[in-house]
Amino acid sequence: MRGAILAALLVLLAATVFAISNTDTVRVMFWQWPVYTGPLAVAIVGAGVIGALLAYLPSLVRHAHLHRRVRDLERRLAAHEAAAPAPPVAPDTPPGVEETRPLA
Repeated sequence: MRGAILAALLVLLAATVFAISNTDTVRVMFWQWPVYTGPLAVAIVGAGVIGALLAYLPSLVRHAHLHRRVRDLERRLAAHEAAAPAPPVAPDTPPGVEETRPLA
């Protein structure tokens, strides 16, 4: 946990230094249309965020499928446990005392 916090702080520090260092204004074009005009750092960080979202969103389909599968298996397990006979109950004896049986 401590390592994750340290790593997050280092990334935040690096992003801050990057943003301060790249304040030049750039114009981003898509074919002939201007899409963005602003600081270079915002354009690069924005491209990274959009790329991460484009990589993550398709995985949500797989996550939803696995979630449905787990839920189905849990329902089947509960139904199986409900249909199974109850295990035999041990007699009520105090702890440390063994049950005695009459000798035949």
